[in-house]
Parts: sequence; structure tokens; C-alpha cells
Amino acid sequence: MNQALFLGLFATLSIPTLSTAQTWSPVGSGAASAVYALEAFNGELIAGGTFTEIGGVSTNYIARWNGSTWSAMGNLIVFMAADGLYANDTALFIGDGGRVRWWNGGAIQLLTGNASSSFNSTAYSIAHFRDTLYAGGFFSTPFARIARWNGTQYESLTSGCNAQVSALIPFADHLFVGGNFTVAGDSLVNHTALWDGSAWHKMGAGVNNDVFTHCIFQDTLHIGGRFTMANGQAVSRVAKWNGSQWVRVGGTLNDYVTAMTVYRDQLYIGGAFTTPSHIARLEGNAWVPVGAGCNDNVRTMEVYHDSLFVGGSFTLAGGIPALRIAKWHTPAAPQAAFSVEFPLLCPEGCTGFLDASTNEPLTYTWAFPGGVPTSSDVPTPFVCYPSPGTYPVSLTVSNEAGTSSTVIQDAVVVEVCSGTMGYDRSIGISVHLDPTNGTIRIERTDAIGAATYCLMDALGRPVLYGSFTGTNDMLDVHRCPTGTYVIIVESEHEMHRQRLLIQ
Repeated sequence: MNQALFLGLFATLSIPTLSTAQTWSPVGSGAASAVYALEAFNGELIAGGTFTEIGGVSTNYIARWNGSTWSAMGNLIVFMAADGLYANDTALFIGDGGRVRWWNGGAIQLLTGNASSSFNSTAYSIAHFRDTLYAGGFFSTPFARIARWNGTQYESLTSGCNAQVSALIPFADHLFVGGNFTVAGDSLVNHTALWDGSAWHKMGAGVNNDVFTHCIFQDTLHIGGRFTMANGQAVSRVAKWNGSQWVRVGGTLNDYVTAMTVYRDQLYIGGAFTTPSHIARLEGNAWVPVGAGCNDNVRTMEVYHDSLFVGGSFTLAGGIPALRIAKWHTPAAPQAAFSVEFPLLCPEGCTGFLDASTNEPLTYTWAFPGGVPTSSDVPTPFVCYPSPGTYPVSLTVSNEAGTSSTVIQDAVVVEVCSGTMGYDRSIGISVHLDPTNGTIRIERTDAIGAATYCLMDALGRPVLYGSFTGTNDMLDVHRCPTGTYVIIVESEHEMHRQRLLIQ
């Protein structure tokens, strides 16, 4: 038997839902020292930094979070810096001093297959471009700050860059490269450049200082860093590429940006700036606070399990203790949607409405012109239509993130039943009350598809509602108070309405 017990009027019944307001919360007991890099891989969140303990687990500079607990995953030689983690579909790549390592769930391996360093200093940034792995960093030998892996060994990119490479990302069929350098190959590029696989290209006039971070937001490349000028114009640590030049994004920040990502279709940044407090999101052309922010640098961000995770040097997030790692959650705005169980009815026929809205609505407002009841605030109401006609139905849903509405103008059609309607009001369905056992048995000869039933009391209030497939179902009514009830059973081509006396 498949049935649901509904208490009270559908028009006034409300089902409580837990609030999912915007919140900061710690991630376990936090890290003993700074978190510099976060990356989602294989259903887990990987954290890297200077810590040797996180969540009570001893580990050298790297650990994984499965949504509830931290675990060690191996030891690294040195701590990682910004963008020192990078994952594709098959492996996690790790910048570990002058080495690039990889991990796919087993032991952490060296990309080169030997224990020696590939470079003379740190690899900060890693990315794939045209199925080739690229690494950038502070190293100067044997390659100048950037190299690519051909499957056997590293190769140079012409003469490389003259200073640190901090950011790599495929963009517009090129590899974007950002950092502290001013020259790439033989070109003066001013901290930003594009690599096409064989040659370097400048990006307008570049910017005037370090680029630390990047992301794609609204199909546009955004960068963050220490810079304050781009294209001869004042910018404040964040800029975007308009196809020919870098242009300003957002308001003024009083210090550099080291982290950037997109969450809930909004651009978030983190860094050393204190107005707002080390983390902000873009609203229009202004940077607005993210709750109460953090009390020290935010160095990295990653979206994981529908929340924004941030790492850095802070010990408070939103005013609550969160040692170097925390998560920010805001609910997504709902999108209203619903379906009608039986859109074609005879007069005085009834149907259920099934909420199909996304993103966890907290409130429901239904309107049923011509129906009984005419409104409801529950997710799955049951409505009867006494008269022929075509009736619209509307649903508005909301939560802390927003409100959404939808309407179906011809949601329910009620026609005078005749031979052409395909409805047989009683021949194929029968209802039998067994007062001794306190049960109602519903039988039907046409077992195609599902049938719904609704048992209503003398005031028209539904007390039992559900559906079943097959030829019969049994309802338990021994707890129903003594009185007169009406049961309506309906399938695709049949409807049965019967008065019952439950004693």
C-alpha cells in the first residue's frame, strides 16, 4: 500500500523546513598553520599549506576532506603555495618545491619518476592546455619559470619568462599566463601573456604589478593581484579582459587579492585587503562583505558540496572560530515548477499537484481559481473542481536567496463526461468498506498506469491521499473518527466517487 496521511485542511497545513540561511561554519577543528591551496578531486576536497596537523590528523602539508572528516594522503617535501594544486578528471597534480607530483588515490608519485627535483625552485601553478601539462613557478633552471611535460620530459617555452609565473589557465584557445614577469619570450608583456602552443602574445598593455589569481566569470577572464593600473587606467587589484585590453572590475580595495572563484553565479575574491574583511563578492560594480568576513588573509577558495570553502591564515570566519579553513554557504534561489497528476477531469473530479521546484523552497503559495480549495501552502496539495471549464494554476516558491513563480494556464480541464471523454465513472472501479477490520479495499479492472485516491471527511478535508498501481489497494482507516466520508478514486480513464460511513 502506498498512502500518505494528511491532517487538517490542505489550505492551511504548513510543513516546516529547516532554514538554510547564509552562514559561516568551521571545517572540522581546522588547521594548525596556513592553508594555501584547495582543490576538489574525486569527490573530496584536497587542502595544501604549511600545516603539519589538520582536523587532529598529523600530515605533512596536504590532506583530504570527505565532507565530514580529514585524512592524511602522504607527505610532501615542502609546503605548497597558491595554485599549487590542480586536478583534471584522472589525477591530482601537486607542486612540491621543485617537483610536480601526482595522485590518483594511491601513493603520491613523482611525475618524472625519480626522486630528484625537476626545477631549482617552487612550481606554483599547474594546468593542462591541449592535452599537455604545463607548470609555472619561481624556478629559473633548467627552464625559465614555465615548462611543459611531453610525457617523457619537460620542454621549454621559447626563452620562458623573466620572473615568477603564478597563474595558468586555458582561455580562448590559448594558455593564459600571469605573474610577476614583464617579459615572455622576446615580448614585453607586463605580467600577463597568452601562449598559443608555439609563440607568445601580449595582452594589451598588461598590468603594472603581480597577478596572483584568475577565474572565468560570465565567460570572461578575470585576474586578481597586486596591480593598480591597466591599459593606462586606474584599477584596484581586479581586472577583466575585454578582448583587447584589461579593464577595471569592482570598487577600490586597500590591499592585494590572492584568491578568486565563482559561487552561485557571483564573483568572490579573497586576499590581504581589509575593506571588506579579507573576502568579498561582486555586486554590480561594488565589492560587498561576505557575512562578517575573516580576520586575516584569505589565500584560496574552492566550491565543494554546494558551499564555498576558503583557506588562509585567519582564525575567525563570520566572527566564529575557524582555524585557517572555513566554509560559506548560501542557498540557491528556487526555480518554481510543478506537475498535475490528472489534468483531465469530470465535474467534481479531483487531482493532486506535485511540486517539482529546485533548490529547496521554504514557502509555497498555490492559487487554484475555480478549485476547492482555491489556495494552498503545502508542497503537494489535492484540489477538486466542481464545474466544467479550463483552469489555470500558479505556484510561487521562495527561500532566503529569492522567489520564483510559474503558471500553467490550462493546467486542469474539466469537461462534461460522455462516451467520447473516455471516463467510466464506476464500471471499472469499486470500493468496499470492511468495518470489522477498519479497512477500505479499492479494486479496479483496468490496471493501466497509476490510480489516485482521496478520502475526505464531511467537511471536505482530505484525511487520506495516495496512489497505487496494479488492480487493488488496501487503506487502513481504523483510526479515522466515526462519521461520513467521501472517497474519490481516479485513474487515466475512470473516476469513482462513493459515500462511506465509518463507525
